[in-house]
Amino acid sequence: MSVKSKIHAVINHKDFLYYLLALTLSTAFIGFALSSIVLGIFCFFALRYAYLNKIGFKLNTALFLFTLLYVLCCVSYFWTVNQALTLKGIGRLSILLVLPLVFGFIPKPTVRSLQIVMNYFTLSNVLLGIFFLIVAIINYIKHGNPTVFTYHDFVEILDLNAIYVSVYCTISYFFLLSKQSKKSIDYLGLFLLLIFILLLSSKTIIATLLLGNIIYFIFYKGIRTLKTTKSIGILLLVILVLTFASREVVNRISVEIKANLEEVLHKEKFNRVYPWTGTSIRLLQLRNLKEQIEEDNIFWKGFGLFASRENLRERHLAFNTYYGYHEYNYHNMYAQIFSELGIFALLLLLGLLGLGVKKSFQTKSFIMFMFYFLMIMIFISESFLWVHRGVLFFTLFCCIFCRIDLIKKAIN
Repeated sequence: MSVKSKIHAVINHKDFLYYLLALTLSTAFIGFALSSIVLGIFCFFALRYAYLNKIGFKLNTALFLFTLLYVLCCVSYFWTVNQALTLKGIGRLSILLVLPLVFGFIPKPTVRSLQIVMNYFTLSNVLLGIFFLIVAIINYIKHGNPTVFTYHDFVEILDLNAIYVSVYCTISYFFLLSKQSKKSIDYLGLFLLLIFILLLSSKTIIATLLLGNIIYFIFYKGIRTLKTTKSIGILLLVILVLTFASREVVNRISVEIKANLEEVLHKEKFNRVYPWTGTSIRLLQLRNLKEQIEEDNIFWKGFGLFASRENLRERHLAFNTYYGYHEYNYHNMYAQIFSELGIFALLLLLGLLGLGVKKSFQTKSFIMFMFYFLMIMIFISESFLWVHRGVLFFTLFCCIFCRIDLIKKAIN
């Protein structure tokens, strides 16, 4: 077989599409442009594959909900309070339309397809984590500041948000954990990803990681695996390590406990040096949302896609909060989508999550369940879909999971 024939054989194979998807996810942290280019290449070859193999278009319920959600994003342009920002959002969230439509043209993903994406995506996350660790060690040697190993400082070299890196690492961790037959390299990957997640110090992610391990060992592996006192002791030790190993997380939790939430809900004026925490500032944003619904008539249609920020800024000015919070979004995906697109968009998002959880129960797939559980949790603390890395991650995995036929014995 000639080199040209070999190349044609590779690019005409269905697996090639999933290697491109793995590359798309793996380049998301490097930059918006690169991952978008790879995504565009995937779309081209996916449509080419559908044309060459005469595959008809099929749109299932979940893919249809994605399409409806994006249509609602576009339609909000006609009532938005800021057309320029809404137009920007329509472009940024085009993945919500493009990926589901492309997946409607290609054959159903197989277990092998998922394994291709997850194997290479996980490898890239481990390598990226090692890179961050090396940079942190170098910075510590130079400056002697231990904070370079934690939270946003740990990923500052690529100007990343620790929460999004944590999400990527966590789904890779659950993939390795769910493997039926683990090799030494898998255990090494689990160990490294666990270290990275602890260093990134997200309270939500670490809580999800803890619950995910408990769910796996009790409901998927079976309670019978805990046969001896020694086994139970080891599990409890792991739980304690996960809970307390990160000093940064412990410190942040102790600060959160001191927050006066009752005051945040009712105080009329704050001062510029008010002791805000992650929980209290998010609670203030929910208070803002409640008042917006009551005062600005946004229940049905919202302010328009990406158009809530000016109203939020005005409310922060009225509350006299620290100026750095004036540009904050809701840090809550449910609140964000409700505020900007109204109740129907929120119901569409909840429908997508509900369909995914339902299918994960039907297929008894651990990795699928933990993906949707992770998304449900992270949506509480982050406006995850309003960022390119977030919408790419969520839409891509939803498209795979909503169409795949999982075989329990092949992958959990």
